[in-house]
Amino acid sequence: MINRAITRIYDEALRPHGIRIAQLNTMVVVMESGGITPNELSQRMHMDASTVSRNVERMCSNGWLELVCLDDARSHAIRMTAKGKKLVKDVFPAWEAAQAETEKLLGKAVAKSLFRGASKIDQS
Repeated sequence: MINRAITRIYDEALRPHGIRIAQLNTMVVVMESGGITPNELSQRMHMDASTVSRNVERMCSNGWLELVCLDDARSHAIRMTAKGKKLVKDVFPAWEAAQAETEKLLGKAVAKSLFRGASKIDQS
């Protein structure tokens, strides 16, 4: 329930840019990695491979991500495009506004605790 409420705050803030928070999170992971295989992305995002594949396909169609063949022709890496990097930069103020709204709604201490907990889960 809390997850949906927080997701809604971020999605509404990002809507004018044509992106959802789940897509932005994926793009940030791809950008930080400099290039990542679908399997690695699936593990990092704690998502099943079919969901990652479907999401990446949509983001490639939007021109935000690209698939690049690796030495092994059977595998590929996902990388950010210039358009994707620009989008991440452009949406940052909207993301910050959503972050502030979330902190206001939950209270700063609760919000920080949730974000810390999520970070610990992500690192495991």
